[in-house]
Amino acid sequence: MATIREIAAKAGFSSATVSRILNDDATFSTSEVTRAKVLKIARELNYHQPVRQHQQFKVGVFFSISPQQELEDSYYSDVRRSLILAADAADMQLLFYPKVEDARYKTIDGYVAVGHFSVEDLASMQQFSENNIFIDVNPNPDAFNAIQPNYEHMIHRAVNEFQKKHLNRIGFVGARYWNAYFPADPRTTYFESYMRSLGLFDESLMFVGESFSVSTGYKVGLKIVDSLKDHPLPQGFIVSSDPLSVGLLQAFNKNKITVPDDTQIISINDISIAQFVSPPLTTFRIDTHEIGRLAIDILKDTILFPNAYKRTVALNSELIYRDSFPRIED
Repeated sequence: MATIREIAAKAGFSSATVSRILNDDATFSTSEVTRAKVLKIARELNYHQPVRQHQQFKVGVFFSISPQQELEDSYYSDVRRSLILAADAADMQLLFYPKVEDARYKTIDGYVAVGHFSVEDLASMQQFSENNIFIDVNPNPDAFNAIQPNYEHMIHRAVNEFQKKHLNRIGFVGARYWNAYFPADPRTTYFESYMRSLGLFDESLMFVGESFSVSTGYKVGLKIVDSLKDHPLPQGFIVSSDPLSVGLLQAFNKNKITVPDDTQIISINDISIAQFVSPPLTTFRIDTHEIGRLAIDILKDTILFPNAYKRTVALNSELIYRDSFPRIED
């Protein structure tokens, strides 16, 4: 009987691709042309699927934020739901651990880690399994796989959108990560770096709060109003998350600052509330469903086909135009 390697050689695809097609892996996405070619060659070579006992992989899941913090930023609860749905489709069992140390004496085939973790937690994770996937950050690309929103592209695109309207005095509202080991948010550093490269950076227009929450956005908004009372407002703001933007709008509305007439806002995440605030937010839609699907897909691939090379995937987003930054008609 033909082997998967022989089918792969004749079809011109990797053994991993051929195996996942022949095993009808629900989490694997490929073209119908590729699938048809592999199945045709398998039939020609008289391949028969070996009978084997079903194995359900056990996957540990770690969130670096608390349940309360997750409630304040629904991006993370959306990621949680997407992981559950993707794991169910892949027939993988998710085991959620409140703390990394809770998995110390458990047997798991791999793990998903969401957010930033301490050096001690990272060392513990490496003892659990070499099969891993991080979401939002890659603390060590030599040791971990990761899937991350492409924040650099979002920030560059947002700045460019303002410049298309000849709005060059751009402010930024961000926050620090929950984890003290990683205080710098990449959205903040990407904004500063890109604005400096354009000769437009103004440190007085950078506002960084304590967390990615509505309450922090409100506090930062009041600070902006107070610090700029004797100066003109920025022509626009890039805000690193929708909860921050919601709080910012509340502060602006309280102080009779009208968006988009007095200033404009581009936000990030496109959580459900973004379309219902006043004005509705123009924001980058991060596909959390795709994040969950890709995370489980990469992890399963790592378990089935161990590889010395780690992968970091940057997931692009879609800019959803609403009233806080009206679209320029071409």
